[in-house]
Amino acid sequence: MDTSKTGFAVQVGAFAAAADATALRDKLRSAGFNAFTESVRTDKGTLTRVRVGPAMTRAEAEQLKSSVQAKLGIAGIVRPHP
Repeated sequence: MDTSKTGFAVQVGAFAAAADATALRDKLRSAGFNAFTESVRTDKGTLTRVRVGPAMTRAEAEQLKSSVQAKLGIAGIVRPHP
C-alpha cells in the first residue's frame, strides 16, 4: 500500500458560511499555524472546513491538535488528508 501521498490534518471546524471559515483560518494563521480551508458538498449543502496541517504522520497531527488546543482553546479532530 502506497501511503506516500497520505497524511493527516487537524479539522477545527466546518461552516456553512465561508466567511466564518475564513475568519477562523486567519485567526489560526496569526497564531502561527499553517491553516487552510476546503469546501465540501454534503447533504446539508456546501460546508467550508477549516484544517491545520497537513502532517505526514498521525503522531505529528496529534501534536498539532494539542498545540491548537493549548494556544487557542479550540478542539480539533485528526483526519486523513487529502
